[in-house]
Amino acid sequence: MIYENDIPKYYLSFSDDLKTAYGIGNWIMIDLEKNGQKLRDVIVTLGKSLDKEWDIFSSNVGKQIDGSWKSEKIELTLLTDKEIEKIKTHYNNV
Repeated sequence: MIYENDIPKYYLSFSDDLKTAYGIGNWIMIDLEKNGQKLRDVIVTLGKSLDKEWDIFSSNVGKQIDGSWKSEKIELTLLTDKEIEKIKTHYNNV
């Protein structure tokens, strides 16, 4: 799960075939290997490169949140080929 501004926004899953999902899994795995296997660092840096506050941990863990017993709607963002290429190009140029 990738949190944006402490709200769950993206679900990242790696299948056995990292070439699926437009190669984004393979691209992240290569970056992890180059940078010492630190997924949190990769996600935080990628978020910053896009002017986003991303993390793989929520700061709300263990906190009582008003209304948390209510059902909620989570809106996920579908990344297209064009958006993924834009993210990869921007991230690699930072």
